Amino acid sequence: MKITKDINLVILGAGKVGMSIVQAFAQKGFKVTGIDASEDNLKVGLEKIATNLDKIIKRGKMTPEQKEAVIGRITLGTNYNDLGDADVVIEAVFEDIDLKKDIFQKMDEIVKSPEALLLTNSSSLCISDIASSTKRPEYVAGMHFFNPVPVMKLVEIVKGVETSDKTVEKIKDLSELLDKVPIISKDSPGFIVNRILNALTMEACKIVEEGVGTMQDVDTGLKLGLGHPMGPFELMDHLDAIPLIAHVCEYMSQELGSRFRPPVWLKNYVKAGRTGKSSGKGFYNYP
Repeated sequence: MKITKDINLVILGAGKVGMSIVQAFAQKGFKVTGIDASEDNLKVGLEKIATNLDKIIKRGKMTPEQKEAVIGRITLGTNYNDLGDADVVIEAVFEDIDLKKDIFQKMDEIVKSPEALLLTNSSSLCISDIASSTKRPEYVAGMHFFNPVPVMKLVEIVKGVETSDKTVEKIKDLSELLDKVPIISKDSPGFIVNRILNALTMEACKIVEEGVGTMQDVDTGLKLGLGHPMGPFELMDHLDAIPLIAHVCEYMSQELGSRFRPPVWLKNYVKAGRTGKSSGKGFYNYP
């Protein structure tokens, strides 16, 4: 199979990141199918894409006709059997290893082409473990996008133990057709970027816990002292990622050591429903 914009491409999972991936591919001329068990997720996701495209129109970077063309390249549905004819599937569900393994086992049974790429957008989990739930681990790899996907230029390609070099090359081709810059990571928790980001965020949490500085001090220090566009607490709020960072860092601490262990106060934020900016309360409060 040669990677072109005519491939049968399916994104599995219509959450915030999944639909952002759908939008990115549709904007670059791919016909893309989004599948999710929830019709509500699909409806909300498509509305969000339309809103994002309207913002691009207001900036003069797209015409209404081009917006309609992008929307026209998107097909949405709840039937997992629509995966059958896929050439490439990109899974984008919650970061839970058992959930992902169950999904990949089902994908392996449904997707007909023996050379189809079964990819995960996991930001941290073991690709080799996910691939072990299939009978074609050489075609399983990580293709980790960064949010918002239509804007962020990077893609991490994560090579599992059994992932073939040919699969990696095809993901490179797919990334470049999407105008992204691919980097290659070995199969290690957090890969490259999130291993650094998560370590930074946990250290920021420890600084606050120890009373060395406030959240505002930390965010201001990293913006003005290190040139970061956002501090770690602002970033997690912006991404609505407080539950995710706590969950993923718990996993990473088991694999890589205590420096990634989330503090109790962070776990309590999750229990209190402080998820991020969209909910009105994260590390900061949003009126």
